[in-house]
Amino acid sequence: MINLEEFKIRDFLKTKFTCNCGKEHRVDIDDIIIEKEAIAFLPSLINQYNFKKIFIIADANTYKVAGEITETALQGNGFDLKKYIFEDEEHLIPDEKAIGKLLIQITSDIDLILAIGSGTLNDLSRYLSYKLSIPYFIVATAPSMDGYASTVSSLMVNDLKTTYKAISPKAIIADINIIKNAPMEMITAGLGDMLGKYTCLGDWELGRIINGEYYCETVVNIIRSSIQKCVSNIDGIKNRDNFAIKNLMEGLVLSGIAMSFVGNSRPASGSEHHLSHFWEMMFLLEGKKAILHGTKVGITTIIITKLYELLVTKTVNFNNAIDKVNSFNQEEWVKCIEKIYKTAAPDIIALEERVQKNSIEKYNKRIQIIKSKWNDIIRTIKKIVPSAKEIEAILQKVDAPINPLQVGVDSNTILNSIIFAKEIRSRYTVLQLLWDLGLLEEFALNINDYFIKEQGYKCLSDKDKAKDILRQVKCFVLDMDGTFYLGDKLYGGSLDFLKCLKKYRKDFYFFTNNSSKNVKYYIEKLKKMGCKIKSDKVLISNQVIIQYIKKHMSDKKVYLLGTDYLKEDFINANIEIVEDDPGLVIVGFDTTLEYKRLSKACDFIRNNVPVFAVNPDFNCPTETGLIPDCGSICALITASTGVIPVFFGKPSHYTFQYILDYTKLKDFEIAYVGDRLYTDIAMGNNNKMITILVLTGETKKEDLINSTIKPNLVFESLKEIKSTLDEIYFK
Repeated sequence: MINLEEFKIRDFLKTKFTCNCGKEHRVDIDDIIIEKEAIAFLPSLINQYNFKKIFIIADANTYKVAGEITETALQGNGFDLKKYIFEDEEHLIPDEKAIGKLLIQITSDIDLILAIGSGTLNDLSRYLSYKLSIPYFIVATAPSMDGYASTVSSLMVNDLKTTYKAISPKAIIADINIIKNAPMEMITAGLGDMLGKYTCLGDWELGRIINGEYYCETVVNIIRSSIQKCVSNIDGIKNRDNFAIKNLMEGLVLSGIAMSFVGNSRPASGSEHHLSHFWEMMFLLEGKKAILHGTKVGITTIIITKLYELLVTKTVNFNNAIDKVNSFNQEEWVKCIEKIYKTAAPDIIALEERVQKNSIEKYNKRIQIIKSKWNDIIRTIKKIVPSAKEIEAILQKVDAPINPLQVGVDSNTILNSIIFAKEIRSRYTVLQLLWDLGLLEEFALNINDYFIKEQGYKCLSDKDKAKDILRQVKCFVLDMDGTFYLGDKLYGGSLDFLKCLKKYRKDFYFFTNNSSKNVKYYIEKLKKMGCKIKSDKVLISNQVIIQYIKKHMSDKKVYLLGTDYLKEDFINANIEIVEDDPGLVIVGFDTTLEYKRLSKACDFIRNNVPVFAVNPDFNCPTETGLIPDCGSICALITASTGVIPVFFGKPSHYTFQYILDYTKLKDFEIAYVGDRLYTDIAMGNNNKMITILVLTGETKKEDLINSTIKPNLVFESLKEIKSTLDEIYFK
């Protein structure tokens, strides 16, 4: 019998043995190279198998990181290289469209597929390899997920995350010089994926105890050993230490090997992955930018450990559980699934029809087993599942997110994922156990309260995290109303904040969406309040829309709903303002609005004249309360005409690009500071601009908790930001 504990990762290759579990285990991967300068071994490795015609698959990022050096290493060695780079996709989705592109590009004479990347590219290449019976190698670009050695591909088909049979790579090449320099969020995502093994092993134990499911102690020990190697050197992972990164990468690869040993993903994927897949599907359906898989798994592991904690402290009333589950209504369930999963619902419903996991007949048999083995279940959970605080502490050490709010997952999605994610797979997990006990919805509400009310605000206002983020900021772009002042009064500490920026050599600009005024007005207003600055320090939404019109529609005459200040800006920009036959309708924050002019604007819009809005704000803060802003005027116009204007100002991409061009900085070097979630904080959506919410204006703590738009940091005021900067730089 082989002593697997003494094995190094390469010892698993080309190995076949009969395990104590009764199965014969084998690994079909021929080579695994996780070393410094690993890519240098690639030409001889390919020659070893006599491959000649190679199809390289990468995206723009992975090609730059590792594709170029790989291609250079292969050139001049007699290989015929063909490549396909996914260039245009902002975030590549492993769906039918992506597979189709590869099928079109690959030629019949290819004898090796060479993937350059990690999760998505690996899944796509693996599936292509399986379908075309062409072997593939994977050159890893980050230690970010556990699928490198897997024999299945996770693809998004019909908007449903589905696992498809595929094939393991013939070789895995991970150059430590490359993977250790991956973005830290990808490294911490790999750690998150490893931490998910804690709860997936707990789920596997439940399947063994309750359903008599196949279980392999040898495989479990391999996974536990891999987890321990990673968590015992968290500082090394954070510092990109070669040894720690190698351990992380080996742990991720071993997870894939463990899956191949048992013939499914049980050793590496459980309820934490089901929640992660649910979030991914919801983001896709809502058109939101995806989150790294391992980042999600790290957070969902905390959720699952919390569920386990609740379970072991709960006194279960089995009679109540049986009564509740026996009242299960299939028709109501179908309606819920259709509402939640939308276009993916038919596949979810078809899965249930096939496996009958919610069948009352199967349930009644299962609950008797649960009841008889309850003490064994609780002992097992206490023995093998760590506390949520332990997982949180590990992730916090590497500055990884620990709360769904930090990655844009809102309260409703948290709640729905806990209740409905079990429907994605037929696998037995703690989610199904809680359903069996009639506790799933109760626990979901409890967990939601923990992450939204108890932990949520704390995560967004963590002082150590704030210091790390503020260190990288080169320029602060400040909202005005509700952030720097209110009405005609500066907030306490506003001037001191500007002085500290100068002291610490950080730049600043003001940016306001308030299109009822112009730069000239704001310079005078600030001066009267004791803030003397040059005019080039004030930016305004008026400038953004005017620049766009001058560049793209300079021949258009404009019908303008706006104040004299806005009109002055348009005239100074030589844009012709007319009362009849315009080519464009412009709507600003018009505090002088007349019904007659509003009605006339609607007539033009109904006659297909395009309409632009200077800013989208619904309300403007004043000393006496909120007053309707440009967005409210536009809502009236839309209600009358059915036409939604094109919005400029914050948080549009027009304003984002304007700020980048004006400051000549990169997005991650800029912090946007404001008091509104849907304009100021939304500036960080789909880019790396840092967003800081101050609670001096429109947004209150309760608004933040319930919003899908989350800032990177939260402070009570500019005064508190200054105090934090002083702590960083004052010696």
